Amino acid sequence: MESQKTLILRRVFMLVLVLLACNSNYGQPKKSFNFFRAKTRIAACTVAPIITCPPDFHACPGVSTGPGNTGFASAIPGGPNCSPPLISFRDAVISSGPCVGAIEINRVWTASDPQDPILNSSCLQKIILKDDEAPTIINCPRDTSVMANSNCFANVFWNPPSVFDNCGKLFLSASHISGDQFPIGITGVSYNAEDPCANKSSCSFNITVIGSCCDTPPLITCPADYSGCPNDGLDPTITGQLTISPGSARCNPPVYRYRDSVLFRGACPGEIRLIRIWEAFDPIDTTKYAFCLQTIELKDDAAPVITCCPADITVSPGINCKTTVHWKAPAVSDGCSGVVLQSSIASGSSFNVGTSPILYTATDVCGKSATCSFTITVSECCNVNPKIKCPADYVACPGSSLEPSHTGMAIADPGNPGCADPIIKFEDLKISEGPCYGAIHIVRIWTATDPNDPKLKASCLQSIQLKDSIPPQFISGPRDTFVSIDTLTCLAIVNWAEPVVLDNCKIASLTSNYKSGTAFPPGLNAVIYTAIDSCGNISSYSFKILVTGNCCNKPPVIKCPSDYYGCPEANCNASRSGTATAIPGSVSCEIPIITYSDILIKNYPCLNAKRFKRIWRATDPKNSKLYSECTQIIDLNDTIAPVFTYCTPDITVDAKGDCEAAAWWNPPIAIDNCSIKQLTSNYKPGNVFPAGTTIVVYSAYDHCGNITNHSFKVTVLGNGLKIHCPPNITVDKDPNVNGAIVNWNHPNVTTCKPCKDTIPGFVYMGTYLGNRYFCSRQTATWPDAKYICESVGGKLCVMNSLDENQWVASKLMGQTAYIGLHDSRIEGLFEWIDGSPILFTNWYAGQPNDANGNQDYVELIPDGTWNDQYNSTTREFICKMPCYTLKQIEGPPCGSLFPCGTTKVTYVAYQGSVSDTCSFYVTVNCNNTYCASKGSDCSIMWIQCVKLANVDNCSGPNGGYKYFPNPCIEVITGQTYNLCLTPGYSGTAYTAYWKVWIDFNGDGDFEDAGELFAYGNGNTRICGNVTIPGCTPKSTRMRVSMSYGSYPPNSCCNFAYGEVEDYCINIANNFNGGTNSLISENKTIYRLLCAENCIDAKSEDGAIPSDQQSSFFELNDQLVAFPNPATDNISVALKTGMLRSIRIFNNQGKQAEYIQFDDELKLHTITIRNWPEGLYVIQAEDLNGKMYNGKFELIR
Repeated sequence: MESQKTLILRRVFMLVLVLLACNSNYGQPKKSFNFFRAKTRIAACTVAPIITCPPDFHACPGVSTGPGNTGFASAIPGGPNCSPPLISFRDAVISSGPCVGAIEINRVWTASDPQDPILNSSCLQKIILKDDEAPTIINCPRDTSVMANSNCFANVFWNPPSVFDNCGKLFLSASHISGDQFPIGITGVSYNAEDPCANKSSCSFNITVIGSCCDTPPLITCPADYSGCPNDGLDPTITGQLTISPGSARCNPPVYRYRDSVLFRGACPGEIRLIRIWEAFDPIDTTKYAFCLQTIELKDDAAPVITCCPADITVSPGINCKTTVHWKAPAVSDGCSGVVLQSSIASGSSFNVGTSPILYTATDVCGKSATCSFTITVSECCNVNPKIKCPADYVACPGSSLEPSHTGMAIADPGNPGCADPIIKFEDLKISEGPCYGAIHIVRIWTATDPNDPKLKASCLQSIQLKDSIPPQFISGPRDTFVSIDTLTCLAIVNWAEPVVLDNCKIASLTSNYKSGTAFPPGLNAVIYTAIDSCGNISSYSFKILVTGNCCNKPPVIKCPSDYYGCPEANCNASRSGTATAIPGSVSCEIPIITYSDILIKNYPCLNAKRFKRIWRATDPKNSKLYSECTQIIDLNDTIAPVFTYCTPDITVDAKGDCEAAAWWNPPIAIDNCSIKQLTSNYKPGNVFPAGTTIVVYSAYDHCGNITNHSFKVTVLGNGLKIHCPPNITVDKDPNVNGAIVNWNHPNVTTCKPCKDTIPGFVYMGTYLGNRYFCSRQTATWPDAKYICESVGGKLCVMNSLDENQWVASKLMGQTAYIGLHDSRIEGLFEWIDGSPILFTNWYAGQPNDANGNQDYVELIPDGTWNDQYNSTTREFICKMPCYTLKQIEGPPCGSLFPCGTTKVTYVAYQGSVSDTCSFYVTVNCNNTYCASKGSDCSIMWIQCVKLANVDNCSGPNGGYKYFPNPCIEVITGQTYNLCLTPGYSGTAYTAYWKVWIDFNGDGDFEDAGELFAYGNGNTRICGNVTIPGCTPKSTRMRVSMSYGSYPPNSCCNFAYGEVEDYCINIANNFNGGTNSLISENKTIYRLLCAENCIDAKSEDGAIPSDQQSSFFELNDQLVAFPNPATDNISVALKTGMLRSIRIFNNQGKQAEYIQFDDELKLHTITIRNWPEGLYVIQAEDLNGKMYNGKFELIR
C-alpha cells in the first residue's frame, strides 16, 4: 500500500501537470483552449476544503516525528462541486534541546483544492518531544544499625533501590555498594539517578556501626587532697581536676564523672569534710572502668589577729570645748577571708572635755573574735574672744609719721577671767597712694589674740590718711600795665615785684611765663604765675602788659603741608606732595617768600623709592634774617601688596570617562596702589588637568617686589573609564530573511587605572572583553594553580561563552592548561570556581570519564575541547585578570538577526565603582528607494491607530512621519482582513482624509496600477474588509496617509496638517510551493467607512483656527532647508536674497540656535548632531528685515 507521503507527492505531481497543460494551451487552436475552459467551468469550486488536524503530540526525545507516529490530518471538500482535497504539511522547528532528540515543532497541515490551489485551509498541530520529569526512585533502604566485628568494622548488605524513568534511559551512581565495609560510627549512603535530559533524583540513608575494640580500662590519676576555707567552694576548678587517658591504643578517649560523699558538716556556713569519688570508663564499653578517691576539707579553727592598735591620745578642745579626733584603724588578719572589724566609736567622731575609751572587735565567719582598746583625753578650754578698742581715725600732711606713737594705740582685755592677757598686733591695709609723694590712705587693722588659743581673737579698724587737697593761695601781686616800645629794638623792658603765695602744707614751685625785666614785643602780653604745692594742687595769678608802637621784628609764621606718602617716582614736585603756607610775623611785616630744599634720609630697595625731608622756609622780603622753617617728611615707597578684585572660583570639570580634561576660566584681576608689574600663574586657561584636584596659583607682583597670591582648585570628576562604541551600521535587507544578520567589533574601552599586563612567572596571552589572560611558565597541580592565580589578584580561568573558550585555546601554542572548572566537591557535578553558571560545554570525545575515580580537575586542550585530569597531575594553567567588565545591555547580540528599521545597541563598561555607557544604531534598509512624504504639522491631528491582520499599532503623533518595520504585517493572498484607521486630535475632531497604498510588486514605489489600495474620510474610526490580491510572495511596504481638508494627491506629497506612517508587510501565497507569476491583478480600491460615533461628514466642517495653524512651508518656497529630515547638519538658504540672521526653535518653542551674520551670506550650515530628535522651526531674516519661516525634522 502506498504511504500517505507518496500519495501526497503523486497528487502534487498531477497538479503540476495540469498547470503545465494549462500554460501549454496558451496560443494553441481555440478548440483546445476552450476545452480546458469548459472543463474548469463544469468542475467549478468556490469554497476552500475543511481540514481537521490530528491532536497535539507529546512524547519522549528521539521518538519519530513522522505522521505515521504523530497522526495525519483529515479533510473534506468545501462544497458539492469540489474534488477531494490534497493534504500536505510543513514543519517549523520552534526550539531544540536541551538534550539530544528534544524538539518542539509547529506542523502546519494544509488542505488544497486540486483544481484551484488558491482554495486552501490550514490547521496547526504541535509536536513536542521533551523529558522534564525526574527519574523515580522507590524502595530506598532505611537507616540501619549493626554491631562491629572484632576488627572494629562491619560488612553491611542491603537491597538496592528500584529506579524508573518515563523515557527509559537513565544513569545511576552510588556512594557505596551493598556489602561494603563500614567503620564504627555513622556513614551516609546516597544513590543518584539522572536521565539524558539532566533530570535528577536522589535518595540517601545512614548506616550506624556500634561497638568497641577496647580491652583495657582507662588510666586515671586523682587530684591531690584539698584543704581550704569554708567559703572557697567545691568546684573542681578550685579543688583540682582528674587526669585520664585511654587504657590502650585500641580504646576510645574515656569519659569521666565524680560524686561526693559528705563525712562532716561544721557549725559555720560552708564548713565541710567529704570524699570525692572520681570514675572513668570507655564511652563504648562501660565495663572498662577505673576510679580513685580525693579528700576535701573546708574549715576555719583559728581566731583573727589584731595588730597596730592605736596608742592613747590627748588633744586640746576647740572653741566650743569639743574636738574631732581621727586615728588609723588597727590591722586584722585571719587564715580565711570574711573577717568583720567593729569599733565602739568611729574615727572622726567629736569628743567633749574628759577621757573616752575606744574598743575594737574582730570576728570571723565562724564566730571566733579578738579585741584591742585605747583612750582619748580632751583637756580644759578657754572659749571667749578678747575685747579690743581702736584709737581714733588720723589725718595729717603727706610725709608725716605713721608710727602708733603719732597715730594712736589700741587697748584690749581678756575674754573672761580664765583667759590670759591678749597679745595686740596691727596690720596696715593700703587703700590708695598719691597723687603726691608721701600721700597715702591706709586702714590699720588692730587684732587682740589669746596667747593660748590663736582662734580666740578680736579686731577693730582705724583709718589713717596723709593728704593735701587744698591748693596754694596768692596773697598779693602786680596789676595790669602798659608801656611804649623802644623803636630801635622794637622791644619794651618791663620790671615788677613777684606775687606772695602761701600753702597749708608746703609750696613745691612758683613759676611764670615771663620774668621781671623781660623785653616785650609790641602788642598785648599776658604774664602768668603758677604755684604748685607738694601734692600737685595748683593756683595761678596773671596780669597784662600792653606794649604800644609799630615795628616788623618777627619772622613769618609758616605751616608745612602734611607728610606725604606716595608711590616711587623720579621727581616728586610740590603739586603732588603739597605746598607750605606762611603769613607775616606781624601786621607791620610784608607777605613772606616761600622756598624749600630736600635732604635724603634713605633709599629703599626698589627703583626711585626713597625717604627724604623737605625743609620749607618763609623769609621776610625786607629782612632776610627774619625767616621761619618747617619740615615735611616725604616717603616714596610701596609696601602694600597687590589686591585681587576678582578671584577665580573653584572649578569642577566632568571628564566624561577620560583620564584628563581641559579646564577654562576667566583669569583673576589684580590692582595695586601703585602699579602691577607682572601677573603669573602655574597653569593657563585651556590647560589639560589629570584626575583629582589641582591647585592653580596666580601671583601678582608690583615694582617693589610685593606679591599677592590667589589660588583655586580645578577638580576633574567622572574620569577613570571611557567606552567607545563602533560607528552606526547601515546594511541592506537579506532577501532570504526578514531583516539582516549584523556583526561588529566589540567596543574599545580605555581606562585611567592601568590594567596589569605583566606578572612575574607568567606569559601575557592577550585581552578579551576587558579581561587579561596569563599563562604560567611553570606547571602546578590544580589546587596550587587556583591558589597562585588568586594570590596575584586574579582567578583560574572561567569562560562564559564558546567564543571566549576558542579565543583562549588559540593562545595555548600547542600546550594544555588548567582552567577553573572542577567536580571536586560532588563527583559528576562540574562547576566554575566563582559559581558562574555553565553556559556551554566543550568536552573532548568520551570525556569526562573520571578515570580510576580520581579525575576532578579540567584542562583545556589546544583545539578548545576539555578533559578531566588526575588530581596529582601538574599542568600549566591560565589566570584571568579582570581589568574591566564589558556587557551589552540593550539590543540583539552581535551576529543576530536585526529587523528592518533602526535598532539601538547599548554597551556598559565597569571598573570598580566607575562605569560608562555607549550606544550605536543598526539600520536595516528593507527598501530605501521609497519617496518621502509627511505632514508638516501633526500637533492638531495625527494618525492614532492602524489595524490590519496581526498588527494593531497605536502610536500617537510622530512628528509627521514614522516607519514601523517591526512587527511586520503578515497577510496571505486571497484572504480577507479587516482594515481600521483611527485619527487622533489635540482638540476639535476635524475630518481626516485617508489613503492607503501597498507596493505589491516590490519595486520601491506606490505608483503602479492597483497599488492605491484603500481610501476613506471621517472624524472618527473608519474600517472596511479588504482582500489581498494575488502576487509573488515578498516583504514590501504599506503607506498610510492622513491629511486635513482633502485627500493626499499622491503617495509622495507633503501636506500642511496630518501624518504619514509606513509599515512592513509580508505577503505570502495561499498554496504550497509558491508561484512566479501574478495570479490576479488588484483592480479594487476599497472604501473604508465610519465604524464608531458616526456623524455625517460635511465639507463645511470646522476649519483649523488660524491661531492654531503653523507656518507651513514647502522646500520649493523662498526658504530652503536641506537635507530634510536631517541627522548631523542642516543647511539653510534663501532662493533670492541674502541671510542676515537665523533663529531655530524646538517643538516646545524654546530657542535652540541664534546666529547673526556680519557679512552678507547666501547659505549657512549648522551642526545639529548633538541636538534632541524632533521637529524644529526655522525663522530666517533677509537684509531687508523680511522674515521667512520653515521647518525640518531631526532623526537618529
